[in-house]
Amino acid sequence: MPDIRLRIELLDTDPLVWRRVLVPEQINLHRLHEVIQAAMGWCDCHLFEFECSGRYYGEPDDWSDRPIALARNAKLKTIAARLADNTFHYLYDFGDDWEHRIVVEATGLAETTPCPRLIDGAMACPPEDIGGTGGFEALKAAAAGRGDEHGEMLLEAMGGNFDPQKFDEDEIEFMLEPIQAGFLRGGRKAADRRTPPGIAARRDMEASLHEENLRTIEKLMQALQAEMDRNRNK
Repeated sequence: MPDIRLRIELLDTDPLVWRRVLVPEQINLHRLHEVIQAAMGWCDCHLFEFECSGRYYGEPDDWSDRPIALARNAKLKTIAARLADNTFHYLYDFGDDWEHRIVVEATGLAETTPCPRLIDGAMACPPEDIGGTGGFEALKAAAAGRGDEHGEMLLEAMGGNFDPQKFDEDEIEFMLEPIQAGFLRGGRKAADRRTPPGIAARRDMEASLHEENLRTIEKLMQALQAEMDRNRNK
C-alpha cells in the first residue's frame, strides 16, 4: 500500500502552525481527520468537515445547508486524484472555525512503517475553545508579557504558561500510535506505550479553560437576564 505525503497548515496563524505527515494512500477521510487531530494537537471534541474540489465530507446531519458525504466512505487516493491544485481544506470546530489547508506533496511513495507518521512541523497548536484566531493571538500576546485583560484571563486558564514555539514530536508520535495499529504496519504494543510528559497537563489546562469559558457565558447570561428584568419593571 503506497503512501502519500501531506503538509497541513493552520491558516491565519503567524508564525504558521504546520505539520508534515505520511499516510497510507487508502486511508479514508474520517481516519485522516483522526491523523490531523493527533498531528496538530487537537482533542477531537468538535465537529469537522473536509472541502475537496467543491465537495464536502464529514458527518452528515439534518441541519447542514449543503450536501455532506460520509467522510469514512471517501478514500484519500481518490480525492487526491481529483484535485486541480493538489490542495484541499479541513475545517475543525464550527465555533472557533479552525481552517486547515492540506497540500498533497507526493503520492505513490514506498510503504513505510509505522504509518501514519509525523515527518516534521513547527509551532504549538492553539488550545481548544480559545475563541479562534483572535483568542489565540490574545493568548500569545499575554504569554509574551504584552497581553490585554482578555489575554491574561486566557493565560491564567492555561495555568499561567503557554509556549507558542513548542513542537513536541514525542507527544504527537504517542497520539498517532493507536491509529498506526489500525493499519497493521507495526508500531509499539499498547503495553509499551508511555504517556509523554505534558499531555496530562495540557488536558487539565484545556479543561480549566473550558470551565472558565462556561463561567464567563453564565455571567453574561445572568447580566442579560438582570437587564431584561429591569426593563420589565420600568
